[in-house]
Amino acid sequence: MRVAVSSELSTFIAARVAGYPAEAPERLQWASPFVAEFAALPLYLGWTETIGIRPDGDLVRWSTEGDYAGVRPVEDRMWLLPALVDGARRYPELAILLPERPPGAVDCQCRNHPLLAPGQVLCGECGGVGWLPPSCRAERVAAPDTGRM
Repeated sequence: MRVAVSSELSTFIAARVAGYPAEAPERLQWASPFVAEFAALPLYLGWTETIGIRPDGDLVRWSTEGDYAGVRPVEDRMWLLPALVDGARRYPELAILLPERPPGAVDCQCRNHPLLAPGQVLCGECGGVGWLPPSCRAERVAAPDTGRM
């Protein structure tokens, strides 16, 4: 998977990759060897896998637990938004990669959840952007929440 990046954003990403060992917060320093080896800026740092972006816009993933060697492409679109949202929180310059909220979009219910609203955990429904496309409005009206699971 690849996102379109301008030459300026590509330069920014490359500089963050090169400067990662010195610039990353202490709690994320453990990722420095992976950043250097895979030439990718970490966006989403999961429990066993990290998703990063390369200066050319390629989104790649790697195991931080040794489940597999090397880097693999991000192929599941389900991970695109959460990775970009998480990365944009640390690097506001990446926010340009996030989709704009379209007219008619509806607020995601995650905005009312104590863990999801402040961004501590990313929402699986909206990917962390806080809204759903207009097509979801019709689905919500057609299938009201009964409160039962």
